[in-house]
Amino acid sequence: MAAHLHDSVLQTLAMIQRSDDPQRMTTLARAQERDLRAWLFDSTDADRTGTVGEGITAAASKVEAAFDIPVEVVVVGDRPIDDAANTLVAAAAEAMANAAEHSGARTISVYVECTEDAVDAWVTDQGSGFDPDAVPDHRKGISESILARMSRTGGEASVDSTPGEGTEVHLRSGPR
Repeated sequence: MAAHLHDSVLQTLAMIQRSDDPQRMTTLARAQERDLRAWLFDSTDADRTGTVGEGITAAASKVEAAFDIPVEVVVVGDRPIDDAANTLVAAAAEAMANAAEHSGARTISVYVECTEDAVDAWVTDQGSGFDPDAVPDHRKGISESILARMSRTGGEASVDSTPGEGTEVHLRSGPR
């Protein structure tokens, strides 16, 4: 629940704080309210879609709309979404949002490869990069919403970033 609230409500509140456009603030708040209500009260899992490709594409569309930055998506193969793949889609969405909010990149690239047994996803930006070891403990976007989220469902995640050179987040759901 904490990861979902971070990915949705807290990020929207941060965007609203940075906006000086009242219409944009209202639009963000209403969209977040709808999403939160659907998540809280719709037992069918409002974020779940039919396939991994559909989930990644929907997540990319949300990031594009929220941050006004293009997200280029390539999906090779596809498969029905299950709990582990749904977790990967949520972690990829968080990685896209982090890149959009913090990297300063002009675009974000997402490459997803689905096989019968596994899903791999890479979220890449050519932005400012950062030192992953220097992220303060109170910042939970990477540690909880990406790394721990993937670990809880038996998946793997890694973050490779260098200041001045951009960031790549690799997610894997399924056996090695």
